[in-house]
Amino acid sequence: MDFGALLLIGVVWLVLNALRKAGSKPPAPPAPPRSAPGPLPPVTGTDATQREGRQLEELLRQLGRTLDKASGPKGRAPDRGLPTADEVEDRQSLEVSSDVRSLERSSARSERVVVDQDEQAEQVVARRLAAAEQHSAPRTRAEHQAFDARIRQEPADKTA
Repeated sequence: MDFGALLLIGVVWLVLNALRKAGSKPPAPPAPPRSAPGPLPPVTGTDATQREGRQLEELLRQLGRTLDKASGPKGRAPDRGLPTADEVEDRQSLEVSSDVRSLERSSARSERVVVDQDEQAEQVVARRLAAAEQHSAPRTRAEHQAFDARIRQEPADKTA
């Protein structure tokens, strides 16, 4: 493209943008600023936790006064006739004699059967040697001709 074509495209783009902006709705008026939050409660030097603590202290003081009044003159607790420690003491021992018994049990097992695997191994070796001898024995001319005739009967090209 040459410079004139680029300039023409730029001018068309500016005109279309101007038309689009002119046809759109006018911008909404800005939102009114938020009103400031209401006035803060006056600062009294104590917060809710401290007030609750004072209320609990007062409640405990009242409870203490009530208990003092109920206990009788001069703050002395009434005599309830509690038994002495010697009367309450349990003189029975918690120790019990241990019951000792052996958890080992003798089991009556039968005698183990002695298996001699050497004999079985010798038989396996003998069978393997016989098979190897038979396999590696020299072939006779008749055996070779029989093998040759057998393989020539098969088609030469097995992939056909």
